[in-house]
Amino acid sequence: MELRDLDRLVEKYARQGYQQIRIKAGELEIEVTKPSSESMAVTSAAQPARQSDDQATTVTSPMVGVVHLADDVAVGQPVKAGQELGQIESMKLFNPLTSPITGTLTGILVADDATVEFEQPLFTVRKDR
Repeated sequence: MELRDLDRLVEKYARQGYQQIRIKAGELEIEVTKPSSESMAVTSAAQPARQSDDQATTVTSPMVGVVHLADDVAVGQPVKAGQELGQIESMKLFNPLTSPITGTLTGILVADDATVEFEQPLFTVRKDR
């Protein structure tokens, strides 16, 4: 399968409203996930985030992969919107995990180099008042 064939398939399914497509051709298997427009408005780099009643926002994994925490990330530290908290490695590509809000990092819910699932909670950030 050539790259242009893959592009055509992804475009075709995106036009039909699909958010995720998995293609398997021989030994090659590719999964593409399109973020919803709602999660893109809330966060950068297509990272879904959820906010609970106590004003803590949960940053979830945008894809299946291996999480690599940033060297300087620690619970209790102040973070700015867009600050990189780590990266998700998937198919040898690294995708940034950024804080969707300015506040305090209240939880790191995964270990460094852990395998994570799509929409698995990774961090919690409390918005400063």
